Amino acid sequence: MRKNNKRESSLANAIFIFALVSIIFAMYSLREVVSSDLSIMDSGSGSSGFSISDYIEEIDNSVITFDSGVNADRLAPPAQQEKNSSQSREDSNTSKEVSSAVSSSSLSSSALDIMQGNSGDTIPVRKWAYTFLAGGCSRKRNRLHSGFIANIAVAAQTLLNHNSTADVVAILQMTYDSEHDTILEDETKLLEALPNVRIKYLPKLGSKMYENFYALMMEKFLILGLTEYSRVLFLDSDVMPLVSLDYLFELSEPLPENKPAMLEENVILRWSNDPAAGGFFMLKPSKEGYLRAQKIITETEKKALELPWPHFDPVVGFGHIIEESDGWTTIKKPLAKNTNWTWHGSFADQGFLYHWVRYEAKKVSIINSNSIDNYSLVNGKLNMKTISNDGHGGAINKLSPQYGFKPYSNHVKSKSAPFIDFVHFIGEGKPWKSRKGKVLGTEKDVKQWFNALDKVEKRANVKMEFPKNDGGAPYGAYPVYKQRIDYITLKAKHNWDHFTKVDDNEIKD
Repeated sequence: MRKNNKRESSLANAIFIFALVSIIFAMYSLREVVSSDLSIMDSGSGSSGFSISDYIEEIDNSVITFDSGVNADRLAPPAQQEKNSSQSREDSNTSKEVSSAVSSSSLSSSALDIMQGNSGDTIPVRKWAYTFLAGGCSRKRNRLHSGFIANIAVAAQTLLNHNSTADVVAILQMTYDSEHDTILEDETKLLEALPNVRIKYLPKLGSKMYENFYALMMEKFLILGLTEYSRVLFLDSDVMPLVSLDYLFELSEPLPENKPAMLEENVILRWSNDPAAGGFFMLKPSKEGYLRAQKIITETEKKALELPWPHFDPVVGFGHIIEESDGWTTIKKPLAKNTNWTWHGSFADQGFLYHWVRYEAKKVSIINSNSIDNYSLVNGKLNMKTISNDGHGGAINKLSPQYGFKPYSNHVKSKSAPFIDFVHFIGEGKPWKSRKGKVLGTEKDVKQWFNALDKVEKRANVKMEFPKNDGGAPYGAYPVYKQRIDYITLKAKHNWDHFTKVDDNEIKD
């Protein structure tokens, strides 16, 4: 009996010891599992699983460097952007517009980062800039861009000569196949020799097919992203101011003692046969405006794919049907009311410019030959008031140093400012074609151009060289429908991102 009890006691002890060892082993195993799980969240390099540090590194690698050396975050893929945009629509009307605008172009925010200099929420006051845009820049090709670089320098020097206090922003873009990130050294020296010039580089385009006049013209509206400035006056890169045009800034954003403003925050010129001139206009920058503009442009391009040739709706334009009571006019035919989007460049920059200031911003001064139509919102309703710019007492004429001395503008045969205060060397009539070539402008204007260039060349210690057989501008002289639809078609295949590199074989016939 005692032997049986002893055996049972020994067996119980063995079972107890086995159970205790099992519990200890299980606890040890559990500790190892917990430690392994915790290592996933640890930033150390010893973990074989996905770690927070790996994720951070992945985010860091998504930052791309543009030609300007400016870092900007690449947005999420378009599909994810659309998802994010849909989610954000539930937040508010404001966030809905911004998110939708962002999703319309996969690099819209990256381009905005390049343009922006004001990273905070401070709204600039009376800080102004003239802007010029030059595309197709290349060190290897025939330097068709060089004359435009020289003209930017001439314009900046002229503004300095006439005591302008505004910056001059040169927005440049190298060709898609350029091996270099910047223009030639002598061209850079020429611009950097001027204290009022700032250079910004846009990212290179992804294909030669993207490089056309239409695409370049639509990039003008990147100036809405220059939020470090309260007003930006855009001039085509073959426009030369003859005097300081700062008076336009002053009339739009006067000192407190000079209020009210005579001009609205946006200003356009009526042209001979067009309601808006794309080579000379002033806009008020804002981040919201920039994103909204990119959204409208992209939506109009998407609709083009669904439309028959020429892939542009002459009734709706960029999204607005013009009523007869609100028809557009021109300087040559000031009484004729037009309702269709059919003027020169209506499907490109000159059409979008008119749409933007009239139907989006709704605050614009439209300068005619001898009068100004001021559009604004009063108690939520659109109001239009016409003021005189006729004679020495005209709102703009009285501030122009040339009024009464220069007989008329070569462009629209107007005697009023600002038409008489700049020259646009359109088409083949550019000073750099030949040192003694025929250009669009008076002999005095051409002499002023070369005098200013000589002054900058001496300051920079360089001598500009221009192609002997100049084939014109890098992308031609004006936008055409075919280049637009080819550009849009390729852009659509690549999620509306025209900066992503495209395989050349993809666009071969």
